Amino acid sequence: MSNSSAFGKFVAGALVGGAVGALIGMLLAPRSGSETRELIREELDSRYRESTDSLRDKSELLKEKAAVFREKMTDLSSELEETGRKTVSRFTEAVKKTTGEPTV
Repeated sequence: MSNSSAFGKFVAGALVGGAVGALIGMLLAPRSGSETRELIREELDSRYRESTDSLRDKSELLKEKAAVFREKMTDLSSELEETGRKTVSRFTEAVKKTTGEPTV
């Protein structure tokens, strides 16, 4: 048996199997197609709303945390700047004392 013949049989079997499965599914389905599509549509709409609500909530939380972080960084930057100024001032005073220059 050649490869193309085996592949052709496989494809034919897959198509027949798919058709039989679809037929059995339609015969045993508890609802009509329109009812099933409506249920699927409602479920997708519901999940979409839940997703967008959750995303909106997470976005707001992230904005709040970013604002707090920004405020803390501003405070820390100010403290660091003040500490740097004090350190430079003390260093300048110490240098002036060791060199004998008058302090201001």
